[in-house]
Amino acid sequence: MGKLKQKKDVAPKYKRCPECFARLPLDAERCYSCSQKVEGAGKYGLAKKPFDWTGYIRAIGLWVLLGMYLWWAFFKKG
Repeated sequence: MGKLKQKKDVAPKYKRCPECFARLPLDAERCYSCSQKVEGAGKYGLAKKPFDWTGYIRAIGLWVLLGMYLWWAFFKKG
């Protein structure tokens, strides 16, 4: 039996939006279809999502507020 030829790693010529899979140029910073911010292309041409620091900071802040409220409502002596 013959061996299958393996493709060498070829750089993608475009990237795909991670939300709507629209085809974007490699230098695009935002998807024209869904307006999602995108970063560089991965190994298979799928664009990476930027890390959302503000979302994580808001979530941590809300958990802290919930903890403070529970302490005030149930554990505060007075």
